[in-house]
Amino acid sequence: MFKLRKAWLLNCTASVLLSTAPATLRAQTGGFVYVTNAGGPGPGTVSAYSINHPSGTLLPVQGSPFPAGTSPWSIAVDPKGRFAYVANRGDDTIGGYAIDEVTGALTAVPGSPFPENPTVKGEFPWSVAVDPTGKFVYVTNYYAANVRVFAIDENTGALAQVPGSPFPAGGIPRGLTVDPAGRFVYVANGYRGSPGTVSAFTIDASSGALTPVPGSPFSVPTDPKASFGQSLPNSVTVDPSGGILYVTDSWQSDIWAYAIDEPTGALTLLPDSPFPAQDGPFSITVIPRGKFAYSSNMGTVSAFTIARTTGTLTPVPGSPFPAGFYSVSVGLSPRGQFVYAASQGSPFNNWAGSVSAYAIDPSDGKLTPVPGSPFGAGSLSTSVAITPGRRERVRQVASFLPAHE
Repeated sequence: MFKLRKAWLLNCTASVLLSTAPATLRAQTGGFVYVTNAGGPGPGTVSAYSINHPSGTLLPVQGSPFPAGTSPWSIAVDPKGRFAYVANRGDDTIGGYAIDEVTGALTAVPGSPFPENPTVKGEFPWSVAVDPTGKFVYVTNYYAANVRVFAIDENTGALAQVPGSPFPAGGIPRGLTVDPAGRFVYVANGYRGSPGTVSAFTIDASSGALTPVPGSPFSVPTDPKASFGQSLPNSVTVDPSGGILYVTDSWQSDIWAYAIDEPTGALTLLPDSPFPAQDGPFSITVIPRGKFAYSSNMGTVSAFTIARTTGTLTPVPGSPFPAGFYSVSVGLSPRGQFVYAASQGSPFNNWAGSVSAYAIDPSDGKLTPVPGSPFGAGSLSTSVAITPGRRERVRQVASFLPAHE
């Protein structure tokens, strides 16, 4: 057994206070939701929504969708909700955006998009993450088998690669995550003959540079109960305590769980891992209190209860819950009240993307679709990111009023 570290929780607060002043009103927002749309030909887009509290429904942000690079594949926002970063796999760039704290609109930061390497093409940036301090951006590169690290200008949001970047990862790196304390980076590797592994790195707190954890990369085994015969790690996340890493295995329809060694970041497979999932899980997330986990699958969202002392996963009654086809990304509202799953669509609907939204039952983790779900997105939706909620002061414009009723 292992001992979970003390939870690292980012508390996001919001309250409702209406003003009768003619020019402004105070209103509550549950944050903003951003979804990358990779469909082409040509550049992709980012769809933006505000979360209507307390229902969880989504309302399009004025000006959405916003232009992105070619085939935007992943999006992440900084912990303060000031900036958003997009991995554009079709043109080897990272797009940077300033987030309007009132409206949620996106504006390109100075210098965006930022090339990964102006002299090399085809690195294929796949996944992007921001560390909990909001100082660094981490990007996996599918074909280059590396992780590039960028420092964030705290005033403008512009990016500059840190010394030593890029850092080698395993074969075909895909999803990555930073632990809640900002000490470690974990990367899911493997595909088409490249063995399934998780690369682990320690983060230099001052520079953001990465150093491999002793024993890295760590194996993602072949499940003897699975029929495919090879693992495909796709997404990774760390629970809020910082004590457990969860890894989705899309080919074996499993979720693997590893205990994280507190001093070193090394991984040890939990003895009762893997845990069966549904229809090729892609993405996984854990609610802030660490009680429930949710994975997006081919056309569903699976829900699990997390055992407090061991980290084992048990399916929630009624799981999996219906979602859009190819539900490849899943995210949570700031307080863990709602789940949002981005779906790519299919050839049968011309790859029309969508966002399925659910309310979480706090007692048992069951999911109930919110009114209006699913919500339309762009073509080939691939990733979802959500900002912290906050109390806003907004201009009294008619188009905003339905979001605050």
